[in-house]
Amino acid sequence: MTTLWFGGTFYTMQAPGHTTDAVLTDGHKIVALGEDAKAQHATQHIDLAGAYVYPGFVDSHLHTIGYGEKLLHLDVSAFTKRSALLEALAAHMQQAQPDEWVIAIGYNEAQFDDSAYPTLAELDALGDAHLIIKRQCHHLIIANSKALAFAGITEATTVAGGVVEADKGVLKDAALYLIVNHMPYITPAYIERALTLALDSLLAMGVTGGHSEDLSYYGPPSQPFEVFTRLAQGRFKAHLLQHHATFAVSNTFQATRYVALGAMKIFVDGAFGGHTAALSEPYADKASTGMLVHTTAELMALVREARAAGREVAVHVIGDRAIATILDVFEALPPQKGQHDRIIHCSLINEALLARLARMPIIVDMQPQFAHESRALLTERLGESRMPYVHPLGSLLRAGICVAGGSDAPIEHPDPLRMIEAAITHPNPSERLTRYEAVQLVTTNAAHAIHERERGKIAPGFDADFSVFTGDIFSADLTCIHACKTVVDGRIVYDKTTA
Repeated sequence: MTTLWFGGTFYTMQAPGHTTDAVLTDGHKIVALGEDAKAQHATQHIDLAGAYVYPGFVDSHLHTIGYGEKLLHLDVSAFTKRSALLEALAAHMQQAQPDEWVIAIGYNEAQFDDSAYPTLAELDALGDAHLIIKRQCHHLIIANSKALAFAGITEATTVAGGVVEADKGVLKDAALYLIVNHMPYITPAYIERALTLALDSLLAMGVTGGHSEDLSYYGPPSQPFEVFTRLAQGRFKAHLLQHHATFAVSNTFQATRYVALGAMKIFVDGAFGGHTAALSEPYADKASTGMLVHTTAELMALVREARAAGREVAVHVIGDRAIATILDVFEALPPQKGQHDRIIHCSLINEALLARLARMPIIVDMQPQFAHESRALLTERLGESRMPYVHPLGSLLRAGICVAGGSDAPIEHPDPLRMIEAAITHPNPSERLTRYEAVQLVTTNAAHAIHERERGKIAPGFDADFSVFTGDIFSADLTCIHACKTVVDGRIVYDKTTA
């Protein structure tokens, strides 16, 4: 069926300021623009009533099911008082049965009046259920004694690539998987509830797809994959990164038009908040340079596995030492011609690392909102001298590196307008992007990151994926506009007027 979309302003992203006033689609493809589109017969006409249309926005790094979990559970990201946090936890614990789990997500001690973590004794006094609190970065959890006992964690427990502080109930990086990957409520029905909430929310914000990492946290990887293939069909384009721990299994799955399988995902270091990002110089507030999750030999073995399977590699790296380490590995084991690896976060660099990145076949996935979060905590962790090199969004683009943009939801909110606003108002003025560059992060650059040559622009031959907004992203106050329609493969999958 052919459809003429008209009555709006279509930003094609073919060049800055390039627009058209009509688009003709046939099934899931765009076939004509402007006067060419209006001159052809269409079986359906859709009047956009003055709205502004962009190529479908894609979040280049998120955890879609994890975002749904944040919508399901107790969201504590807005709390600023310790007493209020404990009161909210107590209310949930008192309603829970002893065999149930209470999950709090989004804790950030940097915004509290008392930045000390809740103690194990405080958590144990709240009730008899299992309790875990996930820090905003998701690289640290705080668990009560019952949750620790569930996983058999004691003061003698050690985990490669992780930190166990059993006397405090604190688990960092690989250690937290002792609990979170084995909680008994993670069933296909639970995954479906979380993913349904997440997809409905994303579509309502104009997000047509996402590069998501979910396959290793919800039982066997076949569980989340099967739910994705059912729920995304016809309405959301998911590109799933494959955690190295489940890669041998997930890489055998059959991809679909709406659920693709992507690079092997490897965690190289942790995060600034828990002092586990790997730094070349010690933290300003702790005599430590953080940690690497894997040895160089282990990283080499994992990358060889990906190369043997013909896959690219996507790595979580925060600190400058972690970036240097993985670049050494990539230089020793480069991808096939025409491929590129992905650096996710790339949060702290220096001039030498920037030059190395620019020489290599690498895409960088940045989260512009990170630059605005917890600036005081970052300064405390890194010191003033390193702050000019934190979240170097503009520097990477000026070096000629392709940068894609995402939210890392549930860590940040996945509304693309918030991401665009964060990119154009970076706390470091030299790292700010233009509005066009910011929109490229979720359109042309997000498509390039996964070799999608028919997405990211409004042009003949491209997919009919549109994000439709009430105002002009290139000139409006972004807090005053919102998504009004979301179109995937020529079908309206979200409509504000009928939602």
